[in-house]
Amino acid sequence: MSGLLIDEALFKIIFSIFLLLPSLYARDFEVRNFPIQDQGRIKPLDTYARNQLLAFYGKRSVKHENLSAIDWIFDLILNPEKGGEKKVFNIRNPEVTASLRLEWTNEHKYSFNEVILGLKEQLELVSEFYNKPDESRTIFEKQFLEIYFNALRFKEITYSLSCLAPFIEVNDSLLAEKLNTSPGKAVSYAHLVKQFHTLTEMFLTVMNKPEEELSQSDKELNMILLTLQHTSSDDYAQALKLIPPSPLDETGTWLSPWELMDGRPRAPYQDKILNALEKYLSGRALGDENIMMSALTDYEAGISAITIDKPDINILKKETWVNKANLFYTSVAFYLSAFIFLGLSWMFHQSKYLQRISAGFLGLGLLYHTYGIYLRMFIMGRPPVSTLYESVIFVGFVTVVCAFIIEYFRRDGLGLFVGAVSGAIFHYTGFGYAADGDTLGVLVAVLNSNFWLATHVTTITLGYGVTVVAGFIGHLYLIQMIRNPKNNTLLKSINKNMFGITLIALFFTLFGTILGGIWADQSWGRFWGWDPKENGALLIVMWHVMMIHMRITGKVKPEGFALGLIMNIIIVMMAWFGVNLLNVGLHSYGFTSGIARNLFLFTALELIIGFGTYYWAQSRKGKLVG
Repeated sequence: MSGLLIDEALFKIIFSIFLLLPSLYARDFEVRNFPIQDQGRIKPLDTYARNQLLAFYGKRSVKHENLSAIDWIFDLILNPEKGGEKKVFNIRNPEVTASLRLEWTNEHKYSFNEVILGLKEQLELVSEFYNKPDESRTIFEKQFLEIYFNALRFKEITYSLSCLAPFIEVNDSLLAEKLNTSPGKAVSYAHLVKQFHTLTEMFLTVMNKPEEELSQSDKELNMILLTLQHTSSDDYAQALKLIPPSPLDETGTWLSPWELMDGRPRAPYQDKILNALEKYLSGRALGDENIMMSALTDYEAGISAITIDKPDINILKKETWVNKANLFYTSVAFYLSAFIFLGLSWMFHQSKYLQRISAGFLGLGLLYHTYGIYLRMFIMGRPPVSTLYESVIFVGFVTVVCAFIIEYFRRDGLGLFVGAVSGAIFHYTGFGYAADGDTLGVLVAVLNSNFWLATHVTTITLGYGVTVVAGFIGHLYLIQMIRNPKNNTLLKSINKNMFGITLIALFFTLFGTILGGIWADQSWGRFWGWDPKENGALLIVMWHVMMIHMRITGKVKPEGFALGLIMNIIIVMMAWFGVNLLNVGLHSYGFTSGIARNLFLFTALELIIGFGTYYWAQSRKGKLVG
């Protein structure tokens, strides 16, 4: 009875914490919610800033200054000189630093100003590396070029809003009056462009004056005109596509503020958004919260006035919140906590109390995991299995769900172990691929096609997850044979679980492979083409069938069946990750970074552990028989 009460209490705590999550959404429109078009999709400015900082710095915030990505990007725009001095270029290759004439440091952090000086001295080297085919470039050459292109993008971002930033001071009272501003107030290039006719008339009156006859007002006018000319050279800086297209533009391509300054006709909402951006930058430069809040209101009104393809502010807010919430990092923390408490329960003679705490942490981890996947589906509008990162996170989710089901029926910690370990491992694997940038990116056309693709990928990914769970249980069976070779009851129950889960894995992998054939027939005009990915899927199915057949006919003993399931994990990883290394076939989508090394290490470790525990278990069994 007390156990049931504890379980109920844990459930209430878990559910209450989960219910609090939606309340954490930002209700007000914030600068980090500003929509921007980048890499083929509309995303919040917060996501863009995080991804750019990740490319430069290696992290999504400036840790050594406790500076968020959104604050970093606006500080850079409003104070380019100071921004150029911040050490946000992460260079870990000593050969690259030496080529750039940089001093090697343990922090590996350098400023834009330091990097650009080195690049200017090595332009011939840049040209040499750029003209090489990508496959023939060395690691040093690739990283050198990466730094070069990062520096170009850094500079472009720096000056993308220079036409709207209040950089030009007007001190003369007469001049200020004519230019519709206040004396001593800094105004933007965009503001002065609106006074073009006034500026032209004033310039014509002073252009032929001898220098000795120029008044203070005339001299300041000349300085303003020189500043305008200098600022206009920033028109190349078009990285921040913050302005939606006009209704007449059928391309759907968003514009940077500089593009909108070229004199083209503007839609009313484009003017509203441009003016709101200018107002926000002015308020931010002054540190005036009231001006900034008023600008945000104006910006939101401009977005609301869009007549075609209006960005969904609610989705932008959710994505911004997801960036901040780090749901998957929270879930992996709960998974690790579940593992720790499960270990403690085993230390204290299978403590049921500690096991319940472990189950609570695993439940919390799963809830955060589930909520994270749900929000990604809501934001992307597609199944959460279309990229390598997404599939890794989803397989982790499947393994934890399966583990929970196992634990519900067994109540002995087996499911808790499988769930905690697999959930944490798949999360950490996914984090490695998240470091590549935008995890919510637009798919290549072939991956964003139809219903059959969605069902195929979802089903086959479920099959991957269940197969991995079967392999984990295979590991546990061999470990139990080593620890408790005389406990036939325990070993038989685990053996039954292995067989049942293998049958489920066969169903999903077989069904998923058939659905993949239907999709292939619609997309490429053939059901089966012996593509490497197709061969991998077929091998998984055949391995399942072989192991099930050998298990039913008695050709393998339970420990051999367990080893076979462990080997099937390797086959899944080869079909899932390894096919990308071949870089051939219709299923090769370019996900190759770091795969070879990781796959080799995983395979070697699995083989060592699998065969090691198998022969150890055989040895223990032989001693009992003897």
